[in-house]
Amino acid sequence: MKQTTYDPHRLQADAPGAPEQVAALVDALLAADTDRPRLRLLLSGDALPAETIAGLVTGLRRLREYGGAIEVRPESVAVRDALTLTGLEHVFAFPLDPDETTPRRRHFGFGARVAAALFVLVATAIGFPAIADEADTPVGVVDPAIVLENVAERNPSLSSYEGRLHVDVHMDSFPFIGTHLDATAYYKRPANYEVVFDRVPALAKGFDKMFTDAGDPSGWERRFVVSYQGQQPFRGHPDLVLKMVQRVRGMIDHETVLVNPSAWSIDSIRYDYYNGGHITMTQTFRDVGGYSMLAEQHAEIAIPYAKAVVFGSYTDYKTNVAIDDAVFTKKK
Repeated sequence: MKQTTYDPHRLQADAPGAPEQVAALVDALLAADTDRPRLRLLLSGDALPAETIAGLVTGLRRLREYGGAIEVRPESVAVRDALTLTGLEHVFAFPLDPDETTPRRRHFGFGARVAAALFVLVATAIGFPAIADEADTPVGVVDPAIVLENVAERNPSLSSYEGRLHVDVHMDSFPFIGTHLDATAYYKRPANYEVVFDRVPALAKGFDKMFTDAGDPSGWERRFVVSYQGQQPFRGHPDLVLKMVQRVRGMIDHETVLVNPSAWSIDSIRYDYYNGGHITMTQTFRDVGGYSMLAEQHAEIAIPYAKAVVFGSYTDYKTNVAIDDAVFTKKK
């Protein structure tokens, strides 16, 4: 592959056909077979429509499959404010040149975080049209793809990490026993996440999959139909609620995800099974070297004939380290 430096492309965000223009630019980059395809966009306009945002998110995901990125530089106040309010300012702001080795870090004050949290209430005021008919669309509806993109990019300069996971399982039903599990969690950009347990006894079969699912939101849209369900209070702050239904149906009827829009972290995931059982996992985070990292996970399991409580804690994080790709293929 060849590596090429590209000049910025100017684009009017609210012009007819803007999403198609983004797609065409991405197509051209991929057809050129360049190493780490990069796209710079200078975005102007009086508004940033949802359709244009969706086009940008789709283009970014396509380029990431080849190690690429999109950088968006606003050229109007309306576009700049829309990017800030949606939290997408840092999603489309990666260093694009190979010699830009110093990650750009953005620090958001309290006002900016409040604005991001209230985005769902003021979206229509900044020119985000509804996807469906106005009569059928509640005020403040948000695009689940944008929510998940913000979650995946809450640590924009984090390229990889590994850390130890320690899990205690306690059965609250017969045979009333418990066990302890240890594992290593791995992440590598753009969308690789795996939890490898040192051992998984018969009692804990399936727990490894639960921890992997919770840590890998980047792949959710490929596996689920995701819809926005409004807001729900969680520990004193409002969370965005996403409902996820498997594209290829299994034992789970649906999953409910609570996302904290002030930090773009996943506070809770609930799995509802067809047999009436459910699992609810809650999470907390802590700062590790300037990154928001998982600290603890607590799961309550209530399925037919079995009840259990699971507690997991994360230690010994190593960030931006080399990780063998074989880690993510060993279970395939």
